[in-house]
Amino acid sequence: MNFIKFRAIVKKGLVRLQSALTPITTTLKNTAGVKSAQRLASKGFKFLDRYIKFDKQPTASKVGIISAGVISGFFALWLVAKLGGLIVYNACAIVVDSGVSSKFSKRTKPAMIEAAKIVPSTISRRIQTVGKMRPNNSVILKSEINGRVTDLPIKEGSDVKKGDILVQFDDADAKAELKDADATFILREADFKRSAELKSKNIESTKKYDEAKAAFAMAEAKVETAKARLAKTQILAPFDGTLGLIEPSPGTYVQAGQEIATLVDNNPMKVDFKIPERNFHEVGMGQGLEIRLDGFQDQVFLATVEAIDSKIDHQSHSIAIRGTIPNAKGFLRGGMYANISLIVGEKGDALAVPESALEREGDIEYVWVVKRNKASRRRVLVGTKEKNKVEIITGLNPGEIVVTAGQMRFAGDGHPVKMLNLNDDGSEKPKEEQKKLDEVGDDDGEE
Repeated sequence: MNFIKFRAIVKKGLVRLQSALTPITTTLKNTAGVKSAQRLASKGFKFLDRYIKFDKQPTASKVGIISAGVISGFFALWLVAKLGGLIVYNACAIVVDSGVSSKFSKRTKPAMIEAAKIVPSTISRRIQTVGKMRPNNSVILKSEINGRVTDLPIKEGSDVKKGDILVQFDDADAKAELKDADATFILREADFKRSAELKSKNIESTKKYDEAKAAFAMAEAKVETAKARLAKTQILAPFDGTLGLIEPSPGTYVQAGQEIATLVDNNPMKVDFKIPERNFHEVGMGQGLEIRLDGFQDQVFLATVEAIDSKIDHQSHSIAIRGTIPNAKGFLRGGMYANISLIVGEKGDALAVPESALEREGDIEYVWVVKRNKASRRRVLVGTKEKNKVEIITGLNPGEIVVTAGQMRFAGDGHPVKMLNLNDDGSEKPKEEQKKLDEVGDDDGEE
């Protein structure tokens, strides 16, 4: 390999490296580290040219020299990068701490905020899952006979009591059959009583007595059959509930088995959901549930575990659970999807912040941390939510102070702040001082 060609290749590489390092060199403003690297490369070329006599070396020596040069070059670049990064970091830290080169100069007035000190506390340990609401009782009312609807005594959507007549069919034929059966029953009853009296006097034969007894029993059965048929001409409410939409209208002829309406009992409501089998030992009867629904985002419904399935689903490796929710106001309906939080225990030494301290940017969640009277944004990973507080799994340490109100006044990281409710050490200020500072902040505003 010709040394002139090798030098041209290396020089071309250095040109590309220089263009790539232009942002760093601009930031560092031609610091001694970059200049030293350039001088070192220049001396290296002179050393190869004058003392090593690269062109006259054997091939094995050339390979060794090239390899050593490449390794040394990478090491030098790594060292420069490390030193440059350290210099930039320290410079940025000085700028942030001193505020000399910060975009928030002394002309920027501190933003008035409210804050909270992070103190380890106890928070409930929960299992988060989803479920589906279902009524306490629900039935689809169907006709048991072929017949014509003559009356619908109760309007759609009305509340009904057990035993109320919901649908009335034409009952003329059924009543006629019952009268005929009653007349036959009276006749057969008289024959049976007469035969029994004669039998007691040994005047009537046993055969005629048995025939009279059988005829009486058959007449009695026909009466019961006629009564049952007459009863089927009415559809009664099997329980207290709310009547849904009614399909047929008065005068409609319906077939046996045809759906008429739906009756539901929505108080209390039930919620069915599943949890992984690994959490089976943590669930018991009477445990608390917190239910959140899309239609009531600002409201939490409290429920209790009513029943646990006796088997585990072998496909999903989960177990079904049912809870009950009071629904006296009737807000809940069957079929609603529910976000469920099953409380299975308590977690000590948890770091929790007020929900107002948490902000989101897409899928990223963060809080504003106050340090040296400046607010900086920090990404966090959240866990359980409970009573307007959110557990912070990672991102915060005990004793740190987070902003709970006033974040909208920040122009970016490092914005100066003044806490209305807390001192610099995180202790709470007197109420009088808080009120005074709040009034001052409202009057002055921000520049």
